[in-house]
Amino acid sequence: PFLKSIIVNKGSKDSVKLGMAVLDGNYLVGKIVEVNYSTSRALIISDLNSNIPVSIEPGTIQSMYSDTGKGHGKIEYCESTIIIDDGSIVYNSGSGNIFKSGIPIGILNKNENISEEVKFFSKLSQLTFVKLVSFEGSKN
Repeated sequence: PFLKSIIVNKGSKDSVKLGMAVLDGNYLVGKIVEVNYSTSRALIISDLNSNIPVSIEPGTIQSMYSDTGKGHGKIEYCESTIIIDDGSIVYNSGSGNIFKSGIPIGILNKNENISEEVKFFSKLSQLTFVKLVSFEGSKN
């Protein structure tokens, strides 16, 4: 069921919990979706099943990120009258209390085929070391 996921060598014995954010440096790259005793599975944001509420800066434009399956993401459900600048930064918005707000995801590039294409800050096919972060009890 997971097209793009990684196995992390930490599990419940290391206090890993479902829903933890997976970071590459300071960039959001995924979410823990399965936890075993000594390993966990993380769904990567480049998976077709990934849908993340995002904020686009400048302008604090609220929208949804989803993946295209082509090595980049796209912005959906954005009000059609809003003009988004090329080079705007896409952050996790914190809506839905999934993750703490303000974690960078990528940068917007406009082109003719896709109006808002999200280029990831991290090279998702080359993840070696990731950081698992829990935001339980923190305020967005």
